[in-house]
Amino acid sequence: MVVRTPSLNSLKNILPSIHHPLPLTPRESQSLLNSITKSFRKNLDKEHPWGYPDDITPWEKTKINKLASAKSVSSSPSSSSSSSSSSSSSSSSSSLDNNNNTLGHQRPTDRHLRAILSNPLFSHQAQQDEQKPPSAPRDPFHVFDSAVSRGLMTPRRAAGFLIKVRSQIKSKSDDDIRRAMAESQAGLRVVQWLRASGLETSQQFLSNPSLFTTLIPFMYAEGLEEVAWAWVTRMAAGEEADDVENHRMFALSSLLVAILKQVGTTYSGVKVSLDKPYETIIRSNDILPKDDSVAFRCLRYAWIRMSWSSTVFASEWPKPSAPLFESYVDIGRPLKVHLDLAHLGLHHPVDPDHSAAVQFLHGTSSPKELSPSQRRRVLCLALDTADRLKEIGDADELSWVEHFLLKMMNELNFDIFNAPEKDLIASTVPIYQMI
Repeated sequence: MVVRTPSLNSLKNILPSIHHPLPLTPRESQSLLNSITKSFRKNLDKEHPWGYPDDITPWEKTKINKLASAKSVSSSPSSSSSSSSSSSSSSSSSSLDNNNNTLGHQRPTDRHLRAILSNPLFSHQAQQDEQKPPSAPRDPFHVFDSAVSRGLMTPRRAAGFLIKVRSQIKSKSDDDIRRAMAESQAGLRVVQWLRASGLETSQQFLSNPSLFTTLIPFMYAEGLEEVAWAWVTRMAAGEEADDVENHRMFALSSLLVAILKQVGTTYSGVKVSLDKPYETIIRSNDILPKDDSVAFRCLRYAWIRMSWSSTVFASEWPKPSAPLFESYVDIGRPLKVHLDLAHLGLHHPVDPDHSAAVQFLHGTSSPKELSPSQRRRVLCLALDTADRLKEIGDADELSWVEHFLLKMMNELNFDIFNAPEKDLIASTVPIYQMI
């Protein structure tokens, strides 16, 4: 038995012809929009039926029915053929919405639409562009909302938005600056965008860690610091491949450093205390997993950063709380940072101790084998040790430390002065790094 299949010619008669639609006229576009809107409202009202409030009066019920009927008639295809019926439809719809709001009774469709439009991605109002004269300065909030609505916002542009908002706050008072930043709610705006766009969940905003530098001050001013700590926890728990691991380490370190800088200084840039940064290190130590290499290196980096502030730059800060200082030092003991621990002993706020510093100096090798940053740190350690030995009157140990300093400087100077002249002239290394 032979089965016959329809030919291509017969299929042509069955399938409708396919062609590109012609462009719609403005009138046809408006008609199509009215039809879509009506269909959407009809289906949504079917899923979410709405009735009258229990306390509505018969007069109010009659008024709503009349307005609803007028709206239904004015939005029908037959009435859309004239401009007068279109105007009537708009007027009836506006009146119905106003009466619904007055009576405290809104359609589920209206509530659903308002919920959609309240999303930050739809919050931009295009008509603001038409109302502003071309010569007026651009409002950063308007620029931000416009970029978000068009899908053009990025972490880098968000950082630029925050920088612009901060630059417009001219007050010199720390309280006034904090208050102005809080009232702007610029940080909240960025956080809402990160959440609405999905960047916070996917952690894609980590692609530009410089955003933390500008965002963290706004978040702390607006009371959103716990959101930043939630990011710390989420980043610390991440499990990525090696090529992404370095990126996560850089991002997490940048976030911790931004928090340390924020809690240790005022909004006007004045260094106030080391206590809050110590508390930040303690909290980070409690949050970050001990068995994660990225978390360990990030904690170590943040700890060492505070070690420099507590020793080399100690004169720029008031003396910290002794219990917080000791807790901070204890966190550093498993990190194998012997130079830092020796130097911190000299700067204990209540009971400085020079024994670890002297022991470290006795075991220090030639300065030629040290990196530029290590040379600077060892020199600062030796100078602080000499000052401490003068205070307690240990002349013998003081003489040895002074001899150590002289020998170290001579070796460094000998290397500099015996270097080829062309290398000295062409060198791009700052002089302070040579010592």
